Amino acid sequence: MESLAPTGVVLALVRVINRDASQHTAQSILDPLVQIRMDSARHRGIKTWCMWIHLIHNCGRVTGLRLTNCHTWCDAHDPDVVHLSGRWSGLVGYGRKPRMSEHCVRLRYLIRDGRIVAIWTRKSNYEFVFGRWIRYSICYWIFLGWAFLYFEAVALRTAGFLPRPS
Repeated sequence: MESLAPTGVVLALVRVINRDASQHTAQSILDPLVQIRMDSARHRGIKTWCMWIHLIHNCGRVTGLRLTNCHTWCDAHDPDVVHLSGRWSGLVGYGRKPRMSEHCVRLRYLIRDGRIVAIWTRKSNYEFVFGRWIRYSICYWIFLGWAFLYFEAVALRTAGFLPRPS
């Protein structure tokens, strides 16, 4: 991938999240050991990020989920820190009357050598996708336990959902 400005790197990652670019693109945007900090939880690695994006799109309560109205800007004190403000949007609800809805999100990214090395987010950014229960620590950790079992089942049934290394 050509060298992008830090805000361009973040917007390229948004295209991957929205499925407008392949997950292979994520490998050129994200550091292999990217740190993902979500409130008190800490995760690491591109595989973890890809799993989280898979959960957002396939296990959430929103269909047609997209991150829209994205605005990025560099931090005034550190130009390698990029802030993202956007909205999750999609169809919420099962049954007869699903409705279009939106929810504001805010994230921060640390860019080094054209790659994202750290992501700061909050559980509240994912309440729209999964429900309010995700903000409670015990529910979040139960969800992660379920996700681990889910991905083990996916790995047994298919070749997997992650991009193959080039």
